[in-house]
Amino acid sequence: MLLASPSLDVIGVCAMDNKARSKPMRNILNRLFSFGEFETIIFGDKVLLDEDVENWPGCDFFISFFSSGFPLDKAIKYVKLRKPFCVNDLPMQKILWDRRLVLSILDSINVPTPQRLIASRDGGPSIDLEVLEKLRKNTGLIKLKLCGQAQLKLIDYDTINVDGQLLKKPFVEKPISGEDHNIHIYFSKEMGGGGRRLFRKVANKSSEYDPDLFEPRTDGSYVYEQFMYTDNAEDVKIYTIGPSFAHAETRKSPVVDGMVRRNTDGKEVRYVTKLTPEEKKMARDISLAFGQTVCGFDLLRVNGKSYVIDVNGWSFVKGNDDYYSNCARILRTIFLNAVRKRKVSIDSIPKELRYENSWRLKSFISVFRHADRTPKQKMKFSFRSQPFINLLNDGTEEVILRTQNELFQVLDATQKAIEQSFEDRVKLDQLKLILDMKRELPGTKVQIKPSYKKESGEFEKLQLIVKWGGEPTHSARHQSRDLGENLRKDLLIMNRGVFDDVKIYTSSERRVSTTAEIFARNFLDMEDISEEIIQIRKDMLDDSNAAKEQIDTVKSHLSILLKPGESSQIEFGWPKDMPEPRIVVQEIIESLKNFRDIMRQNFASMDVEKIQPRWCCSENPILFKERWEKLFKDICDVDRHKFDPSKLSELYDSLKYDALHNRQFLEKIFTDQSDTKNARKIKNLYQRGKILFDFVAPQEYGIEDSEKLQIGLLTSLPLFKQIIEDLEVAKITFELYERNHNVSGSDKEYSLRVAFSPGAHDPNILDMRLDARHCLNVAPRKNLTDHLPLDEALSYYKRKLDNPRMAAVEEQLLLMHHNNHHNPTPQMQYDTLRLSKSF
Repeated sequence: MLLASPSLDVIGVCAMDNKARSKPMRNILNRLFSFGEFETIIFGDKVLLDEDVENWPGCDFFISFFSSGFPLDKAIKYVKLRKPFCVNDLPMQKILWDRRLVLSILDSINVPTPQRLIASRDGGPSIDLEVLEKLRKNTGLIKLKLCGQAQLKLIDYDTINVDGQLLKKPFVEKPISGEDHNIHIYFSKEMGGGGRRLFRKVANKSSEYDPDLFEPRTDGSYVYEQFMYTDNAEDVKIYTIGPSFAHAETRKSPVVDGMVRRNTDGKEVRYVTKLTPEEKKMARDISLAFGQTVCGFDLLRVNGKSYVIDVNGWSFVKGNDDYYSNCARILRTIFLNAVRKRKVSIDSIPKELRYENSWRLKSFISVFRHADRTPKQKMKFSFRSQPFINLLNDGTEEVILRTQNELFQVLDATQKAIEQSFEDRVKLDQLKLILDMKRELPGTKVQIKPSYKKESGEFEKLQLIVKWGGEPTHSARHQSRDLGENLRKDLLIMNRGVFDDVKIYTSSERRVSTTAEIFARNFLDMEDISEEIIQIRKDMLDDSNAAKEQIDTVKSHLSILLKPGESSQIEFGWPKDMPEPRIVVQEIIESLKNFRDIMRQNFASMDVEKIQPRWCCSENPILFKERWEKLFKDICDVDRHKFDPSKLSELYDSLKYDALHNRQFLEKIFTDQSDTKNARKIKNLYQRGKILFDFVAPQEYGIEDSEKLQIGLLTSLPLFKQIIEDLEVAKITFELYERNHNVSGSDKEYSLRVAFSPGAHDPNILDMRLDARHCLNVAPRKNLTDHLPLDEALSYYKRKLDNPRMAAVEEQLLLMHHNNHHNPTPQMQYDTLRLSKSF
């Protein structure tokens, strides 16, 4: 473990992990590190929630702020105990919980706010004497009025009376709790009546109109503000860093239509704006009055005047490097000034609570999928004739042909079979056409799998599978690079010592190994990566057929749920507000039939070459049409009782790919020029396709817990064992923490936490604003477990491995790997069957 230098001051970040390790915080802390004057300790959820404050680590500077789940009272107690320099005043953060207090303070410092009435039904705001004294000092606020039970009457549709004071619609109704974002806006009859419900953003929505919303709530205390018509229908978000710096951004007001425009980070699209001198003064006064060096507040601009409507406390700007640099620069100056004035040094902290003996990240194990790829496609054929048998080169096992010369041999065999009329001519013509068009594309390959009669072992037939696509796109470079850079910044603030020993394993698939190489260069900040760091492990990470029988059984069950006429209670992975899966499948089929007709009509009537001037990933209009025609055929033209659930994954794959890389062509070629609502139909297809994909894809690896465990062990046993072994010395992440609670070094404790990221997906991709990268960024990790004692976690995992049947499983998996995933001989088929039944 890397120890803190005695000359470095320690910055303690005391916030919930999802905030302390967020992308903005990582960017700020890494810039602070670059000065070479500071170390950091992330207190972490385990310390905050499980430890007494007397056991919290010591620090010189204290960055701490409230968010959901944060124990603010414990943090205040810690400050009183250890007396670090605080960036933001902690007791004053309680003020932000009550909108009435916030508005009273804004009044006292002469910051304009909208006209308002307050209906208090809880006796009025309460405040600690300590905080009240600070308010008197900072703002001149002398006392707060006690309130009786407010009387609110709806005089007519447009007017309310609160304790004798009138307010006409439109007005805004806010709960007094600053943490409650369920805000209503009531419109007058002249405006059409009804109201709009505002809420925390859900997917791409932040509000919705309700024609029946006209009567104010009476179930609590509320603030009623006159609705204001903002300039350009925009809100302004302002972020302070001390009294002398403020950054401002505009966003579309949620009142407009409730739709949120997002960028590829999944963040709301905002635009930097300049502040007026009056607004800069507001920012200064608010930062000082509330005691919040880093602070955010909301502002409305109306006819050239500005009004503050909310103060949020600690807030981050997203994705702005200038802001991060300014924040680090200003905080550094603040910290250095505090060092010269401080009365309490970290040297007075007990040794067992020093930086080097606190809970620190010891090990980080993560399993990733590959980055963005082109849609995978394949066609299967069965042949028995000699030209194709010759492609086995006298072998008896599966062969994979990839090179241009090898693919030309397949084309030559196909031509010979046509000339000699050995096979079905339709199939041969189809295979020849595919090879003519695809053999020069990256990633095209042919798998030839011979099969034999079980009784005699004689050759029966061979299956020829042509696969193309599945290659890394240009956005894969950006995804891999960004993931590496972001994870590096995260681990640098957790413990730079973890970079002393790094191992990266990859499968042999080109899209995976390419992802691994780009990721490694950026994660390690190295141009050249040695083979010792990245190792290809086919046995551990390549696809395995070990669970084929179990997966086929699960797919059969899923097929039943999607068949017409089948009605069953879905208890897993299905939205409650959606019709049954079988109904949604039928709706998608009908939509696809309509889009097929539109596409064919537009190809016949348009100059399709001019729709999209630039194509990426080796595509063009003809290949686009061919890919979608195959999808239409596989989904629309099959018997519904024989519907293949895996085709839903292919549909989502193509929809997502085209929404990212060919959106212009997708929206134009699938648009009926006479139907103005057709764009909405494309979005609806994507959303329903994603819902079905989210339902089907995870369940293909087991519906019941026992199936998931069985299939998981069969497909991932070598990987699972490697993780357990590494812990003892995808998307899934294991974080191992260590604390040396005894300065003699003999009392080390270990804690484990497991996290998961859903990867790079978005339910509203067609509403997303894309740049030239065509890249979705990877979603942040979410914790699957609390912190677990390492011994308990390992004991649980080892019990899964100690099953006597696992030895047979492992033996057969090793055998299958040894044969390099070739098509099994009769004996290997028997062994695989025995392996499957060993469960």
